[in-house]
Parts: sequence; C-alpha cells; structure tokens
Amino acid sequence: MTNIFFFVLNHPKKVLFCIALVTYLFALSIVNLKYDFTIEQLFAKDKEETEVYFEFQKDFSREDNVFLLVHQVPGKISYSFIDSLSQIASALNKSSYFIEVISLADIYNDSNKREHDYISSKLLNMVSKDSTHGSIWLKLKDDYNTFKKRSEVIDFLKSTTRGFDWEWTYSGIPVVRNTYVEYMIKDNIKFIPPVALILVVSLAFLFRHWLYVILPLFTVLITACWILGIMSITGKGLNVMTYMVPTLLFIIGVSDSIHLLSRLNIYLRKNLDMKESLELSMKDMGFALFLTSLTTAIGFLALLYSSISIVQEFGIFIACGVFLAYVLTLTFIPSVLILLKDKIHIKALNSSNIRIKFLKNVSNLVNEKPKQIALVSIFLTLILSAGTVYVSTGSSLLSDLHPQSGLYKDLKNVEKWFGGILPMEIIVTKDDSVEIAMHDSLIMSYVQEFQEYVSDLFPHSNWISLQKVLKQVLYEISPQEEFPPDQETLDQLYILTQDQTESLINFEETKIRISGMLPDLSSEVLDSIEHSLEIFADNHFPPWLSINVTGTMPVALKTNNYLVVDLFSGFGLAFIFISLVMGLLFLSVRIGLLSMLPNLIPIIFAAGYLGFAGIPIRPPIAITFSICLGIAVDDSLHFLFRFWQERKDTSDLRKAVSNTIETTGLAMLTTTIVLVSGFLVITVSTFIPTAQFGIISAITLSVAFITDITLLPALLIIFPVKFFKEKNHD
Repeated sequence: MTNIFFFVLNHPKKVLFCIALVTYLFALSIVNLKYDFTIEQLFAKDKEETEVYFEFQKDFSREDNVFLLVHQVPGKISYSFIDSLSQIASALNKSSYFIEVISLADIYNDSNKREHDYISSKLLNMVSKDSTHGSIWLKLKDDYNTFKKRSEVIDFLKSTTRGFDWEWTYSGIPVVRNTYVEYMIKDNIKFIPPVALILVVSLAFLFRHWLYVILPLFTVLITACWILGIMSITGKGLNVMTYMVPTLLFIIGVSDSIHLLSRLNIYLRKNLDMKESLELSMKDMGFALFLTSLTTAIGFLALLYSSISIVQEFGIFIACGVFLAYVLTLTFIPSVLILLKDKIHIKALNSSNIRIKFLKNVSNLVNEKPKQIALVSIFLTLILSAGTVYVSTGSSLLSDLHPQSGLYKDLKNVEKWFGGILPMEIIVTKDDSVEIAMHDSLIMSYVQEFQEYVSDLFPHSNWISLQKVLKQVLYEISPQEEFPPDQETLDQLYILTQDQTESLINFEETKIRISGMLPDLSSEVLDSIEHSLEIFADNHFPPWLSINVTGTMPVALKTNNYLVVDLFSGFGLAFIFISLVMGLLFLSVRIGLLSMLPNLIPIIFAAGYLGFAGIPIRPPIAITFSICLGIAVDDSLHFLFRFWQERKDTSDLRKAVSNTIETTGLAMLTTTIVLVSGFLVITVSTFIPTAQFGIISAITLSVAFITDITLLPALLIIFPVKFFKEKNHD
C-alpha cells in the first residue's frame, strides 16, 4: 500500500488524468441508464409462489397490462353521450397500442358491436356502484409495456380524451408503474441539492477552508458517476430500490474524506509540509479507512442473503460505491492537494470552539462515571427492547404512498367506484389423470359454487372466468335456462365463445383462471382470505381439482414476509462477520465483543422504535439494520485505532481515552452530523417506506455516535484490554 501512496504523491497529474478519463467514459454511458418499475422486481426468487406466478403467465396472458380509463356518466345516459363514448373508443381502437378496447358503448351500440366486445362489456364493471362513473378497459400490447412506451401511451390517452369535457382518471397497473418511476426521478431531484448543501455547510463548519469543502464533494460526485456508469454498462437500471444509490453514496461516501482531512490537519498544524503530512496521514488512515469501508460494505453485502434480485443489486452497487469512494479519497484528494499545496493555510483550533468544549465535557463524563454510563445504557436498552415484540410485517401495496399524492387519491377513487385495480388470479387445476373436459358441467358447477363464495368475500370486485362467460352467453340466448345446462349445450357454448375464452383456459385445457381486481389489502388480510379459499376448495372440490392463488398483488405481499426473514438472517451474518473482523484486527476476542456492543444497542433502539410507533417492516425499512450496523461500526473502528495509538504513547488509560475522544471524536461528530442530516433529507420522499428508512437510519446512527463516544470508552475503562504491539506500561 505504501508504494501506491508513493505513486499518488509523486505523480498527481497522471492520477488525475486517469480519474478524469474513467469519469468521462462512465458519464457517456449514463445517458443509456434505464428507469423502470415492475412489481415482479419485488418477487422472491426460488419461492413456490413466484414459480406459480410465472407458470400462470406462461399458461395464460399477462394480467398486469390493463389500463382503466375512468370517466363521468350523466344521470341519464343519452344518445349523444354514447356517441361521444363510441368516438373515443373508435380512436383508441385505431391506435397500435392495444389488443382490445372495451367501453360502455359496446352494450348500447348494438348496430356496430363486435360479439367479443359486447360480451366482455357485459361481464366487466363498466359502471360504478353509484352510477356516477364509467370505465374503458384497454389491454396493452406487450411491446409497449416499458416505461418509455407506457409514457407514450399515457400521453396518447390524454390527448385523445382532452376534447371531451369530462373528468378523467387514468388508472391501472401500467399507470402505477410509470407514476412510481416519475416519483423516483422526482425524489432524486429533491434529495441531491439539500444533501449537497448539508455537505457544504458541515465541511465548511469543520474545516473552514473552501478547498476542503470542494474536494469531498467532488469525491462523492465522481463516485456516484462511476457507479451509475457501471449500472448502465451492466444493463441494470434504477428501480424502486437502486434509485436511492446516488443519494446514499453522497451521504455515506464523504466519511473517508472527513477522516483523512482531519488527520491531515493534525500534521499540518505541526508545521510539516503538505507532501509529508499527506504521506503520514495516508499511512495512518489508509488501513483504517480500508477496514471501515470493508465493514460498511459487509453491511450492504448482507443484502445478498435476500431472495429478491433488486435488493441484492442495491447491496452490491452500494458496496462497490463505498470502495470506490475509499479509492478516490486516497487518490483524487491527495493528488489535488499536492498540486494546490500553496493554497492551503491551516489555523490552530481555538480551545473555545463549541465542538472542542463539547468533546472535553464528554471526555470528563466518561472518565468520571464509566460504570454509571454502562448501567444507564443497559437500562435504556431494556426499555426500548420491549417495543420489539410489537414489530409487524403487515403492509399493503398502497401503504408505500402518501395519502396526499395524486396516485394514491386516484387509486382510492377507482377502488371506491369499481372495487380496485390490483390483479388477483385463482387458478383451478384438474389432475391430468382425470379424463374430463374443463368445461364439463360437473366442473362448471364446482367453479360456479366457488366463484359465488369468492364474490361473497369481495362483494365490490368483479370476477371473470370461463364459467361466467359461458353463463352470460347462455343468458343472452336463453334467459330462462339455468346454469350449468346439459353437456351438449355447454359444448356448443364453449365452441361459440372460444375467441372470448382463449385467455381464460390454458392450451392443454387443464387449467382455468378466475380473474379479479381487488382493493388494497394488507398482507395479513390477504393471507387470511387465501387460507379461507383453500379451505373452501378442500371441502367442496373433489381430490382431483385444486386451486392456486396468484397475481401481482398476492405474490408481492407474500414476498415482503420472505424479505423480512431473509434480511434479519443477513443482519445476523453481518454482525458475526464484522465481529470477527474486529476481533482478528486487534487479536482480541474481548475487543471484538466490546466494540460490537455499542453498535448492537442502536439496532435494538431502532427495532423498539418501530414497534412502539406501529411502523410495519417493509423492504426499505428491513435493510436498515444491516446497513446501519456496517456504517455505525466505522466510528468504533476509528476510535479503537486512535485509542490503540494513544495507548502506545501513554500508560495512563484515562488520558488515552480523553485524547481519543478529543481528536478522533471531532471527525466522528462531523461524519455523524453529515450522515444523520443526509438521512433526514430522505424523510421527504414520496414513498412512505423510503421516508421511514431515512428516519430509522437517522435515529440508529445518532444513537450509535452516542454509544461510541460514551459507552465504548466507558467499557474500555471498566474492562481494560491489551492491544497487540502495545507496550507493557504497567
């Protein structure tokens, strides 16, 4: 590592040229970076529910490509209204975007109706329960189910309907996806400026030198550029998890710069020249910064334990960004400082400085009352740990959104009018050994009974199935005849409606689907409903007939529970690995345990807060624990490294503690202010779980700083430890 430091300090222009070239190449690739959101991104890999869902998509058509265009309906439906609706439907049908377009006009405009559209309109909820709103159903072609093309389709819908003076609501899963992406883009625009301002103010407050403000900012900016470039080159886009990567790198990546520059100033105040000061600072901090980057990366890499690919990607890219920030801190910053050394003028710190006074007071408190600090810490931890029993994983898809957001209001309105837009599929499967057609009267009678039960559970939702289509067609032909009719009639109906039912039965004719649009439900409610459906099927179906519940909403909600379990397991592994790193570093089990205790307490505090506040654990919140553990332990490492150096110079344990608090504590305080302030910026996110992630992270890191600056040194006094290479002064 010394050779690398030597090269950087002796060839600063070459180093900066290489950094500039790499940055330019990555910047060029960023223009191709994709933004996208699909609910399938949240599905757990290698889980039965996910396999069932993709098997459903293979057997049937997609269920997440339906636009719901909601419009007003006059108190009395007139010919002019139907004519206007027909014009809109005709314009939509002429476009190349949709497989089919179904509107209320199909029921009234018998002269131009297509049988398929007519029957479909009869089966769908075309008019709201209060008869104030109607709907146009548009099935999007798969080729247009991307963010850019969906945006094009939405613009087309708005331009087509603009000439009709009705209130319009644009809904459906495609709209939800695009609005999520728009919210993600807006969040990044909202986050970066205030985070940059926080960095400027904090760095200016700490160093009081313009160059020390600019260099860390450029370091994290280059880091973010490199990571976004890597994401683009590898074909990965910004999704509901990774869109936070640039902001988090701005917040996290500056810590290395603060510690390096803080150490540099110590040597510059001793009147050493810039090159010598940098060399000593890099030797002092190089290994320590590597280890803090490693522990932070371990916290993020713990997310690899998740079975959800976008969570894994998030962990990998942030971990890479942490190490890139480390590399740039030890290359970019020293190179610039060498070239601009004549512009650096460092003044001695005034002893009356508020930060110095604060740290001196903390030092005195720790040395005077170490046992009391330990007891108070244990007592508060026990109180907060009681909240962990109230932690839940219950959530719903719309719980991601603020009630004031436009998307939330639109979805709730559509839910009120039409029962919801979130797809749920129930697949009825026949055993291959039973040689009976799926449209057999026996199966149809079972399905009819089951569908009636489903309708009772969801009285405001509309359910479409093979049984319902056949029943509707029979009603059109013979209104008095009961369903199911005799088998011969059923066979005729089935042949007659094959163009309408091809998406309701698989090619092998062993499965039929019952499709519905549900309101927003919590995972607990959905689990209960699914359980009741399975019990009903077990009690009323023969052994050769079974059901599976799938669809984007059920699978996404089930995945949330898997994710929570995975991430807590990942946290456990991260805790073990970081403990091993700490223990092996100082060749002491005691040091490893003592160093981890101050970082475990903040996690317990955060979990207790979640329980008492009634905040359910969602994916963005679940990742907090591993991430904050990796970040929080950085301060512990810096403290122990400095304490180790102080112990080599003095036999006075309490003096070593004081010196460590008053020197390293300054950088720890600044990095904590930056981290906490940065995470608090995230609390204004459009997405509630992301905002909660910001709050939990800010709380955890604040508590971690307090425990690292008080409890850790108190434990070192109560339980004295001997470091390797430490002289035996006693």
